[in-house]
Amino acid sequence: VNGIEAWIETPQGRFALTSQRYTADVIHPDGAQRIEKFSTEPWPTWRFRFEDGTEIVQELFVAGESGVTALNWRLTTEQKNVRLFVRPLISGRDYHSMHHENGAFNFKPTPNGEKVLFRPYDGLLDIYAMYSSNGHYTHEPVWYRNFLYAEEHARGLDDTEDLASPGIFEWDLSAGDAVWVLTTSDSPALSRKRDLSVRRFYECLRENEKLRRAEFSSPLHRAADAYIVTGRNGKTIMAGYPWFTDWGRDTFIALRGLCLATGRVEDAKEILLAWTNSVSQGMLPNRFPDYGEQPEYNSVDASLWFIIAAHEYMVAAGILPAVEP
Repeated sequence: VNGIEAWIETPQGRFALTSQRYTADVIHPDGAQRIEKFSTEPWPTWRFRFEDGTEIVQELFVAGESGVTALNWRLTTEQKNVRLFVRPLISGRDYHSMHHENGAFNFKPTPNGEKVLFRPYDGLLDIYAMYSSNGHYTHEPVWYRNFLYAEEHARGLDDTEDLASPGIFEWDLSAGDAVWVLTTSDSPALSRKRDLSVRRFYECLRENEKLRRAEFSSPLHRAADAYIVTGRNGKTIMAGYPWFTDWGRDTFIALRGLCLATGRVEDAKEILLAWTNSVSQGMLPNRFPDYGEQPEYNSVDASLWFIIAAHEYMVAAGILPAVEP
């Protein structure tokens, strides 16, 4: 789910919450001008103020390594006849490519209570969109064409994309908060949901994520945590976000700042041990191809950076004494 198109409807009319950039550098609709306030604490939070006086707060967070993205919208004051509409904008691609309109995209959803399953293409993970009981889903497929990505444009890459929207999620905000939870078919959190309502599931995610983020001593430490993930062979570092995954030399260089300088010595140990599974004739791979091919042992210094990182880990763990410069 690359993004959303969102708006509200009140007795005074329809008002957008979102803005998209399209080719020829056109921005539409005008939701961005209604952002009154934005905060990153404890996670991204927007306050919208609309022309008729309606105010809405939107929250968005990704819950740790659970593979769950959670969104919540709420009115700041009690108000009648306020409805929220959200269209998911979906692709089916890796991060090296752009998605374009085609006849193979599967718009057909599978509704199941407070959950809708989307399967855009065969062979890809399913997308579960779960919504609170004051909402419902209407199937209304449409293509959104010619999104323009400024960063890709600046780098001289393919910068234009089409996204598919299977339908519209709608909530009665006057009856309570709108809760929308997105995850995939392999998410461990999905198996733990059991018989919880979507709203209760969201509340548990929210509380757990707030506690997790509170454990970090600063926003910088919390930001660093996003690069430490569970990879193919265990814990690893995605040093190249958003352009590539875990590369050998980048992992061992970044490990010193992300783990050792922040006191995450046990994480450093797990990462180093995970990479030892890939040693071949004294070499460590520079990169793992995206589609399961053999690792590429094409770095002259990945193994040397591993030795440096391993030595600094052993010093930090008290296994070896520190050497004065």
